[in-house]
Amino acid sequence: MKFKTNAFAHRATRAVHLATGAGLLAALAMACMPQTMRAQEGSDPWVLDDFSTGAGKLEATSGEHTLNQTGADIIGGTRSITILYGKKDKSAFGQESVLQVRPSTSENAPSALIWSNGFDATPEFVVEYPSNDTPLNLNVTSYDRFRLSFEGLSTGVELLFEVWYGGSFQYFGPLSCPLTASNSSFTVDLPFSAFTPGLVPITWNSLDQLTLQFSEGTSPLNSPNLAITGFSALMSTDPAGTVTCPTT
Repeated sequence: MKFKTNAFAHRATRAVHLATGAGLLAALAMACMPQTMRAQEGSDPWVLDDFSTGAGKLEATSGEHTLNQTGADIIGGTRSITILYGKKDKSAFGQESVLQVRPSTSENAPSALIWSNGFDATPEFVVEYPSNDTPLNLNVTSYDRFRLSFEGLSTGVELLFEVWYGGSFQYFGPLSCPLTASNSSFTVDLPFSAFTPGLVPITWNSLDQLTLQFSEGTSPLNSPNLAITGFSALMSTDPAGTVTCPTT
């Protein structure tokens, strides 16, 4: 399965349109962020996003649509979510794709990033941390993998995870992972050792940005629904998840 868009190109295109004051605003937001968020570093697992803050929804039937979100429980304080349609992704029946960050409203429904697609709708979606050009300066050297926790997945998708590093978003190390359907909750581990370096070795002590991109096939019946309830970093002493990427 191949992605219909290139996340590298998407990242570069978005950066051109950023307001010149975005970096200053992000720095101010980080300065005002509660210390409880920063204190999580060094914990195990280190929760990078639990989707309990930064609520918002995108609904689209074509084109490219991005929503920037802020919250105390988001690594770096900001995330962006994007729906991406290619030329052949528009549903012939006018059905939409919905991407939503929904904080929990009851014990039976945890906070989640939810992706819902109508019949014959086959776009992609992208999540970026942060939502601006202020580097995360993320140090994950005490950990050995990222983990995504899913509430469920209706049909197969492919996940492309990119780590950006080099001080100015110069290089990126991707990891591609096909995921199969599951009608129950599961976890996906992405070991640091499995990422393919860019032009130089990955500097895990100073990551600029994290990018997650989900893509699916072109069949009208392959319009996925999924919910991600957590994004974290884990240590080598933690048990393996349900799935470890790359899958074989």
